[in-house]
Parts: sequence; structure tokens; C-alpha cells
Amino acid sequence: MSELLDQLRDVLATFAASDPGYKRFGAAQHRYRRLPPLARTEIDLPDDYREYVTQLSAGGVGPYYGLIPADRAPAFMIALPNGRGLPLVHLGCGYLAVLVLDGPAVGQVWIDARAVGLVAPIRTSFTAFYLDWVDRVAHNEWLDGFVDPGRCAVTAALSGYLAMCERRLGIEAGTLTGEPLRTALGELGPGAIEVTANASDSERPLFEPGDRVDPCATCARALQGLIAEGLRADVVAAGVLPLPSR
Repeated sequence: MSELLDQLRDVLATFAASDPGYKRFGAAQHRYRRLPPLARTEIDLPDDYREYVTQLSAGGVGPYYGLIPADRAPAFMIALPNGRGLPLVHLGCGYLAVLVLDGPAVGQVWIDARAVGLVAPIRTSFTAFYLDWVDRVAHNEWLDGFVDPGRCAVTAALSGYLAMCERRLGIEAGTLTGEPLRTALGELGPGAIEVTANASDSERPLFEPGDRVDPCATCARALQGLIAEGLRADVVAAGVLPLPSR
């Protein structure tokens, strides 16, 4: 693992140098910062994650909107069907990636998107989760969204708005294209869409009720497709960091 960590130091430095404007998905939040490694951990952790936070970085730069500080994450432990989950990152839209600490799935990374009825494994380990992000960034590929577009707040809001525009124009549903589509999208100003955190079953949720949250990769990809049609890049109001990262 130590050799891999040495390689990651170089990779993260390269990522930061090649994105000074923080344009990559999630970079505006983590800004490629590495928190000082922990001298020790207060709870038992899977070996690969423990080595990462004690030898390389205790949080910050990492998948999606960045790793939640490892020293603060235990206070926000999440109950999963198969055991306790340590929050790792905000995936966007209020969804979380969590590291299973005990039970039959110990060491796996799960998505906690219970607001849309999804709590499930997404990667076999922290290392697999982290290296998948590294590989996709290195190849300029989209990150996994994990949630279907129809279940996400941003895509639902846009679909509802465009359907309203179609009714206003008296045209058939799903036929808004060309200049009418560009006009409709251009009418959405900066911050016109807000994604807010939903209630959580956790004793200490990572967001306060009503906190604005950044979009997930599924929603960000859908937005990117509409920007070419006239949608503003800043149509979704900027979100806040999870509580343990503030």
C-alpha cells in the first residue's frame, strides 16, 4: 500500500496542476487539498482506508466532492442494513458514499441515497472506490452517477419546467427542440434550481434540513448536455459542504 500511496501523491499533484480553475466535477469543493494525516485513529477501520488517512491524507481531495475529514466522520456514523457506515464523501444531491465498518460487508463502500430508496454496495473496497475515481479523472471520463436520472431532483425539476413550457406553447410533450428549447432554457437565471438536503434517518445527518447541496454526477451530466442548448452553467445554486467538512 505504501508504494501505491507514493504514486497517489504524484497523481494528485498532477490533477491539481492541470485544473487550476477547479473545473472538474467536485473540484470546487475539495480544491485538491490534502489534510494532514492522522497520528492514529479512534476506531477500527479497514486496513486500506486506515493506511490512507494515517499516511497520505485525512480528508479533502478525493472522489466526487472530496473525502470527509476522517477525524470528524465517526461522529456522523450512519446505520446501514448490514452494520455501521462511516461517511466517506458527498456524491451530490445529498447522496453519500459510506464505508462499512462491520458485519458481512465490512470494507465495502455503499451508497446511501435513502431519499430515493437506494442503499446498496457500489465498490468492493475504499481502494477500489478511490482508484476508480483516479482512473476516470485521468481519462477525462464521467464519474458513476449510481442513481437513475428520473429519480434525481435536478433532472426532475428540468423535466417539469420543460413540460410546463410545452403546455404554454401548446405543443406535444417531448417535442420542445430548436430555438423554442434554447429560449426556454435561457429564461432560467443563475441559481434558478436549488437542490436541498432531505431528512435523514441518521442521528447526526451530514446536512442541516434545507441546506443547499451540489448536484450528483447523474444530474451534472444531464446539465452538461443542455448547456450546449442554451442552459446557463450556473443554473443550479451552489451547495454547501457537509457539516463535518465545514
